[in-house]
Amino acid sequence: MGVAPANDMPTEVMPPGFHGGNMDIRHLTAGSRLLLPVKVDGGLFSVGDVHAAQGDGEVCVTAIECPGAVTVRIGLVKGANLEAPHYFTALEGTVGRSYVTTGIAPDLMDACKQAVRRMISELTTIGGLSREEAYIFCSVAGDLRVHEIVDRPNWVVGLMIPQNSFGPVWKKLVHRRTH
Repeated sequence: MGVAPANDMPTEVMPPGFHGGNMDIRHLTAGSRLLLPVKVDGGLFSVGDVHAAQGDGEVCVTAIECPGAVTVRIGLVKGANLEAPHYFTALEGTVGRSYVTTGIAPDLMDACKQAVRRMISELTTIGGLSREEAYIFCSVAGDLRVHEIVDRPNWVVGLMIPQNSFGPVWKKLVHRRTH
């Protein structure tokens, strides 16, 4: 799932980027909400590559590919100022919904840093935490996950924090990122 990247050049389908693309994130399932930075007029959203099952990391170049129908609802959040995809998961295990910031880079450590820094920014800007408080919160409540390694040159990493960890910040975050 992605929008057109902010360039006038032909873009390969496989490597994911800050516009989304072939991210292959197992947590983007029915009921999830994906937020993408829109850098071109109209966004030019596209979707494909449905999977019946896939593990985090998609380590073997493929998941269980299958035909499928996808229903999406598209809206525009003006002033969101996203640098990379963020998403809200549907129900997940005993944790419930989570909010996830992503990092996408050719270097795994850089992708991890991006995901963490984006969550810190969300928690300071929307949640009113200090940078230090947000950093500590990410460490005690966040799960840093490698979502995908197969689409060279980029790794996709997500910092996932369960909704029930946010307290009153959750409603602010959901409202700011979806309206």
